[in-house]
Amino acid sequence: MTLRETSRLAVARLSPLYGTDEARVVVSRLLEEKYGIGRLAIALQGDAAFEPGEAWEEDLRRLERWEPVQYVTGREEFYGRSFEVTPDTLIPRGETEQLVRTILDGSPRRRVLDIGTGSGAIAVTLAAEWGAETCVEAWDISEGALRVAARNAEAVGVGGRVRFVRWDVLSGGPPVPEAEKFDLVVSNPPYVLDSERAEMRANVVRYEPEGALYVPDDDPLRFYRAIARLPLLKPGGELWFEINERFGLQTRELLQGLGYADVRVIRDLHGRERFVRATFISENK
Repeated sequence: MTLRETSRLAVARLSPLYGTDEARVVVSRLLEEKYGIGRLAIALQGDAAFEPGEAWEEDLRRLERWEPVQYVTGREEFYGRSFEVTPDTLIPRGETEQLVRTILDGSPRRRVLDIGTGSGAIAVTLAAEWGAETCVEAWDISEGALRVAARNAEAVGVGGRVRFVRWDVLSGGPPVPEAEKFDLVVSNPPYVLDSERAEMRANVVRYEPEGALYVPDDDPLRFYRAIARLPLLKPGGELWFEINERFGLQTRELLQGLGYADVRVIRDLHGRERFVRATFISENK
């Protein structure tokens, strides 16, 4: 079988599930990221023999079960870098990259905390982009996620400037001495309502970690409230959240009620209210 035939047959096999256009993208990613065969190689050397064997068949079976291609290849791009992802971590998304880009529009901060770091995409990117003067701390409740994030930090070359800590913010926060408080705290916490599961694609519901996604319908702001109450920021420090677009107003009111100033809800590229930024000015209530 040739490269071109292998690609064509895989697209035909996955099209009933994904649609033809998405199937082409998925097969292209699989070939390039796991087998080192890019689109240009298929175009120029499509008649070359390719015998993928059982590994290829198993990859296609995983995709037929709706497993995300990112977990099959083990990689996802974020801010121009390739990050390892596993079922212990959420797959970084474009909205989160926009959040990071917006933060990076500001001046570098010396002390940064990323809460719910997952793959480490936010923490590692901020450390890499802001350079040696920036020290980042990254918290997560999942040991598996922290291991993945630490490997990503080492791969990007910032392992010495990102400290990973296992912590559950719903249980409070570890003591942070006044001199070690943060200039910026950022979090993309769980915010999908339990009732919204039915609206989500099978590849998310079946495979991405539940603990990093969902919150009860009767307490959708539980993580925002817990984080905002922790004594983590220096006066004038900034708090940044990615949010459920349904709760922009409620999140702003929550932060204002806790003593934050200049609370702004920011829209994403699709016009949805997806981010909140606030300034810490006083001891939280």
